[in-house]
Amino acid sequence: MAFTSLAHIKQLQLNKGIIVFKFLKCIIGMAMLCGVGTAAQAQSYDYFLLAASWQPGFCVSHTDKPECANLRGTYAADSLVLHGLWPNNYDGNHPQYCNAPQRDIDLDLSGAWCSMDPYGVSGSVLSTLSTTMPGVMSCLDKHEWFKHGDCAGATPDAYWQTADSLVSRLGQTALNSFLRAHAGNTVSRTQLIAAFESSFGRYSRSAVAFKCTKTNNVSYLTEVWINLNPAALDQFPANSSLITCRHAAFRMR
Repeated sequence: MAFTSLAHIKQLQLNKGIIVFKFLKCIIGMAMLCGVGTAAQAQSYDYFLLAASWQPGFCVSHTDKPECANLRGTYAADSLVLHGLWPNNYDGNHPQYCNAPQRDIDLDLSGAWCSMDPYGVSGSVLSTLSTTMPGVMSCLDKHEWFKHGDCAGATPDAYWQTADSLVSRLGQTALNSFLRAHAGNTVSRTQLIAAFESSFGRYSRSAVAFKCTKTNNVSYLTEVWINLNPAALDQFPANSSLITCRHAAFRMR
Protein backbone atom coordinates (compact mmCIF):
# COMPACT_ATOMS: atom_id res chain seq x y z
CA MET A 1 0.00 0.00 0.00
CA ALA A 2 1.14 3.55 -0.66
CA PHE A 3 -0.08 7.08 -0.21
CA THR A 4 0.12 9.18 -3.29
CA SER A 5 -0.45 12.64 -4.64
CA LEU A 6 0.91 11.60 -8.04
CA ALA A 7 -0.70 9.11 -10.36
CA HIS A 8 -1.33 8.25 -13.96
CA ILE A 9 -4.83 6.86 -14.42
CA LYS A 10 -5.74 4.31 -17.04
CA GLN A 11 -8.91 2.36 -17.67
CA LEU A 12 -9.27 -1.27 -16.67
CA GLN A 13 -12.45 -3.09 -17.70
CA LEU A 14 -13.56 -5.85 -15.32
CA ASN A 15 -15.60 -8.87 -16.35
CA LYS A 16 -18.79 -7.18 -15.13
CA GLY A 17 -18.02 -4.00 -17.00
CA ILE A 18 -17.03 -1.94 -13.97
CA ILE A 19 -14.56 0.80 -14.78
CA VAL A 20 -11.84 1.33 -12.19
CA PHE A 21 -8.77 3.53 -12.07
CA LYS A 22 -5.44 1.79 -12.59
CA PHE A 23 -2.47 3.60 -11.07
CA LEU A 24 0.75 3.04 -12.97
CA LYS A 25 2.84 5.05 -10.51
CA CYS A 26 2.42 5.68 -6.79
CA ILE A 27 4.59 8.15 -4.94
CA ILE A 28 4.72 7.89 -1.15
CA GLY A 29 3.88 11.16 0.57
CA MET A 30 1.56 13.04 2.91
CA ALA A 31 3.24 11.67 6.05
CA MET A 32 1.00 13.87 8.17
CA LEU A 33 -1.84 11.43 7.46
CA CYS A 34 0.02 8.21 8.11
CA GLY A 35 0.61 8.04 11.85
CA VAL A 36 -0.05 4.65 13.41
CA GLY A 37 -2.84 4.74 15.96
CA THR A 38 -2.72 3.24 19.43
CA ALA A 39 -5.46 2.18 21.83
CA ALA A 40 -6.53 5.00 24.14
CA GLN A 41 -9.29 5.69 26.62
CA ALA A 42 -9.31 9.48 26.41
CA GLN A 43 -11.60 11.16 23.88
CA SER A 44 -9.07 13.84 22.98
CA TYR A 45 -8.16 14.59 19.38
CA ASP A 46 -6.94 17.38 17.12
CA TYR A 47 -8.67 16.71 13.80
CA PHE A 48 -10.88 14.32 11.88
CA LEU A 49 -9.62 12.21 9.02
CA LEU A 50 -12.39 11.53 6.53
CA ALA A 51 -11.51 8.23 4.84
CA ALA A 52 -13.44 7.88 1.60
CA SER A 53 -13.31 4.72 -0.48
CA TRP A 54 -13.21 4.44 -4.28
CA GLN A 55 -15.17 1.21 -4.36
CA PRO A 56 -14.32 -0.01 -7.91
CA GLY A 57 -10.63 -0.03 -6.97
CA PHE A 58 -11.28 -1.51 -3.53
CA CYS A 59 -13.30 -4.36 -5.01
CA VAL A 60 -10.45 -5.48 -7.28
CA SER A 61 -8.73 -6.97 -4.22
CA HIS A 62 -11.88 -7.70 -2.20
CA THR A 63 -14.01 -9.76 -4.57
CA ASP A 64 -15.30 -11.81 -1.63
CA LYS A 65 -16.96 -8.82 0.01
CA PRO A 66 -20.78 -8.78 -0.35
CA GLU A 67 -20.73 -5.06 -1.19
CA CYS A 68 -18.57 -5.87 -4.22
CA ALA A 69 -20.89 -8.52 -5.67
CA ASN A 70 -23.25 -6.17 -7.53
CA LEU A 71 -21.46 -2.84 -7.79
CA ARG A 72 -22.63 -1.84 -11.27
CA GLY A 73 -25.39 0.78 -11.22
CA THR A 74 -25.07 1.55 -7.50
CA TYR A 75 -24.14 4.84 -5.85
CA ALA A 76 -20.73 3.40 -5.02
CA ALA A 77 -19.96 2.56 -8.65
CA ASP A 78 -18.98 6.15 -9.44
CA SER A 79 -19.03 8.07 -6.17
CA LEU A 80 -16.61 8.20 -3.26
CA VAL A 81 -18.16 6.37 -0.30
CA LEU A 82 -17.51 6.21 3.41
CA HIS A 83 -14.81 4.12 4.98
CA GLY A 84 -14.66 6.05 8.22
CA LEU A 85 -14.38 9.31 10.13
CA TRP A 86 -11.43 9.07 12.48
CA PRO A 87 -10.58 11.34 15.43
CA ASN A 88 -6.82 11.80 15.07
CA ASN A 89 -3.94 13.63 16.74
CA TYR A 90 -1.04 15.46 15.16
CA ASP A 91 1.50 13.38 17.09
CA GLY A 92 0.17 10.13 15.60
CA ASN A 93 -1.18 8.79 18.91
CA HIS A 94 -4.74 8.51 17.66
CA PRO A 95 -7.48 7.50 20.11
CA GLN A 96 -8.89 4.06 19.39
CA TYR A 97 -11.25 1.60 21.10
CA CYS A 98 -12.45 4.22 23.59
CA ASN A 99 -14.80 2.45 26.04
CA ALA A 100 -14.94 -0.66 23.83
CA PRO A 101 -15.46 -3.96 25.70
CA GLN A 102 -12.48 -6.29 25.38
CA ARG A 103 -14.71 -8.86 23.69
CA ASP A 104 -15.49 -6.45 20.87
CA ILE A 105 -11.83 -5.43 20.56
CA ASP A 106 -10.86 -9.10 20.22
CA LEU A 107 -13.58 -9.75 17.64
CA ASP A 108 -12.57 -6.66 15.71
CA LEU A 109 -8.92 -7.63 15.63
CA SER A 110 -9.88 -11.09 14.38
CA GLY A 111 -12.02 -9.60 11.60
CA ALA A 112 -15.27 -11.04 13.00
CA TRP A 113 -17.09 -7.73 12.65
CA CYS A 114 -20.60 -9.11 12.35
CA SER A 115 -20.20 -10.93 15.67
CA MET A 116 -19.50 -7.69 17.51
CA ASP A 117 -22.15 -6.33 19.87
CA PRO A 118 -24.97 -3.97 18.85
CA TYR A 119 -23.92 -0.41 19.68
CA GLY A 120 -27.11 1.64 19.64
CA VAL A 121 -27.34 2.97 16.10
CA SER A 122 -30.94 3.30 14.94
CA GLY A 123 -32.31 1.27 12.06
CA SER A 124 -33.28 4.40 10.13
CA VAL A 125 -29.77 5.87 10.32
CA LEU A 126 -28.18 2.56 9.37
CA SER A 127 -30.55 2.23 6.42
CA THR A 128 -29.57 5.67 5.11
CA LEU A 129 -25.90 4.96 5.76
CA SER A 130 -25.99 1.75 3.71
CA THR A 131 -26.03 3.82 0.50
CA THR A 132 -23.01 6.00 1.22
CA MET A 133 -21.25 3.26 3.20
CA PRO A 134 -21.79 -0.01 1.31
CA GLY A 135 -19.43 -1.72 3.74
CA VAL A 136 -22.40 -1.88 6.13
CA MET A 137 -23.12 -5.17 4.33
CA SER A 138 -19.87 -6.49 5.87
CA CYS A 139 -20.57 -4.83 9.27
CA LEU A 140 -17.91 -2.20 8.58
CA ASP A 141 -19.97 0.19 10.69
CA LYS A 142 -19.40 -1.95 13.80
CA HIS A 143 -15.66 -2.06 13.17
CA GLU A 144 -15.53 1.69 12.61
CA TRP A 145 -17.69 2.57 15.61
CA PHE A 146 -15.81 0.50 18.17
CA LYS A 147 -12.35 1.40 16.83
CA HIS A 148 -12.88 5.09 15.99
CA GLY A 149 -16.41 6.44 16.31
CA ASP A 150 -16.85 6.01 20.06
CA CYS A 151 -13.81 8.26 20.56
CA ALA A 152 -15.55 11.19 18.85
CA GLY A 153 -17.74 12.03 21.84
CA ALA A 154 -21.07 11.70 20.01
CA THR A 155 -23.95 9.24 19.96
CA PRO A 156 -23.86 6.59 17.22
CA ASP A 157 -26.70 8.29 15.32
CA ALA A 158 -25.12 11.75 15.52
CA TYR A 159 -21.71 10.40 14.51
CA TRP A 160 -23.00 8.52 11.48
CA GLN A 161 -25.28 11.34 10.37
CA THR A 162 -22.26 13.66 10.38
CA ALA A 163 -20.11 11.15 8.49
CA ASP A 164 -22.88 10.46 5.97
CA SER A 165 -23.35 14.17 5.33
CA LEU A 166 -19.63 14.72 4.79
CA VAL A 167 -19.15 11.91 2.28
CA SER A 168 -22.37 12.86 0.48
CA ARG A 169 -21.03 16.38 0.01
CA LEU A 170 -17.69 14.95 -1.13
CA GLY A 171 -19.56 13.04 -3.83
CA GLN A 172 -20.84 16.33 -5.22
CA THR A 173 -17.42 17.96 -5.58
CA ALA A 174 -15.31 18.61 -8.66
CA LEU A 175 -12.92 15.94 -7.37
CA ASN A 176 -15.56 13.22 -7.59
CA SER A 177 -16.66 14.50 -11.00
CA PHE A 178 -13.06 14.39 -12.16
CA LEU A 179 -12.60 10.76 -11.08
CA ARG A 180 -15.87 9.77 -12.73
CA ALA A 181 -15.21 11.65 -15.96
CA HIS A 182 -11.60 10.60 -16.52
CA ALA A 183 -11.94 6.84 -16.43
CA GLY A 184 -9.94 5.63 -19.39
CA ASN A 185 -7.67 8.68 -19.53
CA THR A 186 -4.12 9.34 -18.41
CA VAL A 187 -4.07 12.02 -15.73
CA SER A 188 -1.07 13.99 -14.56
CA ARG A 189 -0.25 15.01 -11.02
CA THR A 190 -1.05 18.61 -11.95
CA GLN A 191 -4.54 17.63 -13.13
CA LEU A 192 -5.24 15.50 -10.06
CA ILE A 193 -4.20 18.20 -7.61
CA ALA A 194 -6.09 20.80 -9.65
CA ALA A 195 -9.25 18.71 -9.34
CA PHE A 196 -8.86 18.61 -5.57
CA GLU A 197 -8.11 22.31 -5.34
CA SER A 198 -11.10 23.06 -7.58
CA SER A 199 -13.20 21.53 -4.84
CA PHE A 200 -11.38 22.75 -1.75
CA GLY A 201 -9.52 25.88 -2.77
CA ARG A 202 -5.97 27.09 -3.14
CA TYR A 203 -3.30 25.54 -0.88
CA SER A 204 -5.59 22.65 0.03
CA ARG A 205 -3.33 19.93 -1.37
CA SER A 206 -1.58 19.34 1.97
CA ALA A 207 -4.90 18.17 3.45
CA VAL A 208 -5.29 15.16 1.13
CA ALA A 209 -3.67 11.80 0.46
CA PHE A 210 -4.61 9.26 -2.20
CA LYS A 211 -4.23 5.62 -1.21
CA CYS A 212 -3.53 2.90 -3.72
CA THR A 213 -3.36 -0.87 -3.26
CA LYS A 214 -1.29 -3.16 -5.44
CA THR A 215 -2.98 -6.26 -6.90
CA ASN A 216 -1.24 -8.45 -9.48
CA ASN A 217 1.51 -5.83 -9.80
CA VAL A 218 -1.01 -3.08 -10.56
CA SER A 219 -1.73 -0.28 -8.08
CA TYR A 220 -5.40 0.71 -7.89
CA LEU A 221 -6.89 3.82 -6.38
CA THR A 222 -8.80 2.69 -3.29
CA GLU A 223 -9.17 5.69 -0.97
CA VAL A 224 -9.00 9.44 -0.54
CA TRP A 225 -8.06 10.69 2.93
CA ILE A 226 -8.86 14.28 3.92
CA ASN A 227 -7.93 16.15 7.12
CA LEU A 228 -10.86 18.08 8.59
CA ASN A 229 -11.26 20.74 11.25
CA PRO A 230 -13.75 19.38 13.85
CA ALA A 231 -15.03 22.90 14.51
CA ALA A 232 -15.83 23.57 10.84
CA LEU A 233 -17.46 20.38 9.54
CA ASP A 234 -20.59 22.30 8.57
CA GLN A 235 -18.46 24.30 6.13
CA PHE A 236 -17.20 21.26 4.22
CA PRO A 237 -16.07 21.26 1.39
CA ALA A 238 -14.97 24.87 1.89
CA ASN A 239 -11.25 25.43 2.38
CA SER A 240 -11.96 26.59 5.92
CA SER A 241 -13.13 23.07 6.82
CA LEU A 242 -9.69 21.56 6.17
CA ILE A 243 -6.62 21.08 8.31
CA THR A 244 -3.68 21.95 6.07
CA CYS A 245 -0.05 22.80 6.69
CA ARG A 246 -1.16 26.44 6.75
CA HIS A 247 -3.60 25.77 9.61
CA ALA A 248 -1.85 23.16 11.75
CA ALA A 249 0.39 24.16 14.64
CA PHE A 250 3.83 22.57 14.84
CA ARG A 251 6.34 22.53 17.68
CA MET A 252 9.93 23.29 16.64
CA ARG A 253 12.74 21.42 18.36
